[in-house]
Amino acid sequence: MPRRDIIWITLESVRQDHTSLSGHERDTTPNVRRLAARSDSAAFSNCFAHGIWTRTSSASMLTGSAPASHGVLSFDSKLPADIKTVPEQLSDRGYRTAAVSPIAQVSEATGLDRGFDDFHYLTRGTLLEEAGLRSMVRYLRQIHHHSAGLTMDTKKHSIGYLVAEIATRHIRQRADEDDPLFLYVHIGDSHHPYYPPKGWREAFVDDLQLDLAASLSVAMEMSDRLIEQMAAGLPFSDAEWNAIEVLYDTAIRYVDSLAGTIVDTARSYLDDPIVVVTADHGELLGEEGCLAHMLVANTAVTNVPLVISGLEGLDGGDRLVQPADVLKTISNRCELSLSVPAGQDVSAGERAVAVTQRGGKRARKKIDQIRDHDPESGSHFCPGNLTSVRTADYRYQRCNGQEDLFVLPDETVDRAESEPAITERFRQVTDEWLAEHAREESTDRAEFSAQMRRQLEDLGYF
Repeated sequence: MPRRDIIWITLESVRQDHTSLSGHERDTTPNVRRLAARSDSAAFSNCFAHGIWTRTSSASMLTGSAPASHGVLSFDSKLPADIKTVPEQLSDRGYRTAAVSPIAQVSEATGLDRGFDDFHYLTRGTLLEEAGLRSMVRYLRQIHHHSAGLTMDTKKHSIGYLVAEIATRHIRQRADEDDPLFLYVHIGDSHHPYYPPKGWREAFVDDLQLDLAASLSVAMEMSDRLIEQMAAGLPFSDAEWNAIEVLYDTAIRYVDSLAGTIVDTARSYLDDPIVVVTADHGELLGEEGCLAHMLVANTAVTNVPLVISGLEGLDGGDRLVQPADVLKTISNRCELSLSVPAGQDVSAGERAVAVTQRGGKRARKKIDQIRDHDPESGSHFCPGNLTSVRTADYRYQRCNGQEDLFVLPDETVDRAESEPAITERFRQVTDEWLAEHAREESTDRAEFSAQMRRQLEDLGYF
């Protein structure tokens, strides 16, 4: 069988119900919608991330293993050296492998660069080296369209244009080579503070209740004071919530345009590529008193878009899937024999449960930060490792011996005591799953440069 090119695009912090695939009130992802409409594409409305933040979920997407197996759960954890990544396996099978990442969570520091022949980590100090002079000149000429214009505030800038430039360069280069390409692209501009590039701010401006300048200020302040706002009970007015949500949707519209550029280039230059578009996790917009992507495994932060294109006869719909399933399906269809421990072939039927995990060490730090602002806040968050197991009808979670059972779509009322038989069934399933996948949390430690730490601080990780 001919070896197929594989283009994997991960959108940052995009929740399924804020995409055009979900009937959302704003057409945030027209390019992903267009990809999903192809005859050789399948869209899945019930795809659930393996983790609730970038490092954990990306480690699962790049290894095909569950968080309990790879152990990348905390701020300082790094992918263990004994876990072979998907790009390493593909490289062994003759693939040329490349990745583009604008965030330190997916970088050499976390071990998630392993197996890539070309790994481009973009940050303030590496932009020129990684993107090249010509791309930088084009970016600067369009900085009022693809970014925030002439400002020294790096939190306001977007570099997705350069991510797409590097990605499409690899695609065009592949057209002149014999080896198939595995290209992994992380597009990060939908991460808070939801500060869209100037050229895209008019997309949904008519939906704003405040003026644009005031709305941008609300989004920036929300991002700068995430923990403080959570400790205070999220004291936003209706108009401020409107600003946050509309600008979040606007940021999604921008990353969708970049994904569209990459997909269109792949379709133009490559012969029948497999294209995957998904997200690393969703985003919390007030659910359970939270912002961003921390502390809870609510559907808002776990349900992500998924479109697979280039595999004929694949049925999408509302069945449960997880990103590792895509790797397993591609491996089977293309006869690659990849090791994907957490994956199930989508062609073989529906998975029984979807499992999302959250590390306790990171949660404890967030809870402590909340209590620094208000000692009475944060007590309802569990500080231990959390495992969430869901079916179409229920979500069960376990943390530090505490069990909760939710009858979906409600995730506010715990039914564990009133539904003992169902709770027992989930207890057994969770025990079996953990017995199969669990290992000690990674003892390999991530070491970030000063520049990486500044970037992560800007994004609210420290």
